[in-house]
Amino acid sequence: MFSDKIKELLNYFSPVELNDFSDTSYITDSYSIGNGIAVNSLTNPLLPSDRFEVAIFTAGKTEPINTRKNSTPQQIREQFYHLKKNHAQLKIADLGNLKTGTSLSDMLFAIHEVCSILFNLNINIVVLSDNMHLIQGITKSLKQFETNINLTDICSQVNLDTPGSEPDEKLYLNNILTSYGSHIYNITSLAYQSYFTTPKQINYLNNQYFEHYRLGVIRKDIKCIEPVFRDSDIVNFNISSIRIQDAPMQKNGSPNGLHADEACQLSRYAGISDKTLIFHFFGNYPSDIIDQNKITSKLVAQMIWYYIDGYQNRKHEYPKNSLDNCKKYEVQIDEIDFPIVFYKSYKTERWWIEIKPGNNNTETNEPIVASCTEKDYKNACTNEIPERWWMNFKKTLPGLNK
Repeated sequence: MFSDKIKELLNYFSPVELNDFSDTSYITDSYSIGNGIAVNSLTNPLLPSDRFEVAIFTAGKTEPINTRKNSTPQQIREQFYHLKKNHAQLKIADLGNLKTGTSLSDMLFAIHEVCSILFNLNINIVVLSDNMHLIQGITKSLKQFETNINLTDICSQVNLDTPGSEPDEKLYLNNILTSYGSHIYNITSLAYQSYFTTPKQINYLNNQYFEHYRLGVIRKDIKCIEPVFRDSDIVNFNISSIRIQDAPMQKNGSPNGLHADEACQLSRYAGISDKTLIFHFFGNYPSDIIDQNKITSKLVAQMIWYYIDGYQNRKHEYPKNSLDNCKKYEVQIDEIDFPIVFYKSYKTERWWIEIKPGNNNTETNEPIVASCTEKDYKNACTNEIPERWWMNFKKTLPGLNK
């Protein structure tokens, strides 16, 4: 079955053009990623029998990305191959360039089919693209396997229209909610900047009980963001979230944004999450801007390295395994009729919080378990309702569901 699926999968890709690389010294470097990765190239194509755990590929707008020889995604690929492997036992495959056809519908069909096959084979996915709409096809493919999808969108703005606003195709999350809203449990807007965001958008997120963390919150305490990734099925990382000094190859970049090291830290959080299935990095790379010293390509390549390093170090805790290997704490808060239950991992000391549904529906009365921090537990111990508990609890109340 595996070989048949891989054979079907490879029909959607054109091979990697290794001749486009300006430096192929990685080939003779036994420590380089490019020396060990399985590359679907013209001279040595992937075979249906090849086995791998992580698949990487690029996807263009409506034409194969390898027709643009100096495209930034291709440069990112070259920079990634030159990095040193810290995961010798992990089997990684570069599938090549997705054949996206000549229309948006062709592109969405292709990404949907490819991701569906990879999800079915339990293969983790890293996508480099220059088309914001790919996230719609990715979400469609995941809804076959997950009924409550958690999506984290890392961007300088909130990519949701508010009711009554003029449609804006750049705000790509609206199409996801319109088409697959019944499968979406949570959307987290991460690293947005307030001067690019309207109060109506924030109110809309609050009314939908969606999480949001502005750039300043991340800068103050980046560790508090880790639980967001632990609950994320899809991580959509937009280059606009990174300040232009650290990623100059972007359209309408901002002097403020995530620093390079912060972007790498968030990438690792995504990788180490036992729940994250796909890491999609989107960049609008204008052809009239030169990526001086290949800074952008080098940074994104390093972000992928951090994601894979995180993946290699996954702990296989909840939801991969039960919470039996955790210490259980019950905290009584005056405003709540029942204790709030916390779990702390014996292995990693990470925390989870249990949310008892408030709808009294016996068919859907299974508790919700969400990732949290030790700070949430300490706040509860001081009689303060943890924000993550309250947000999830409100989603279970009658008449308040989205």
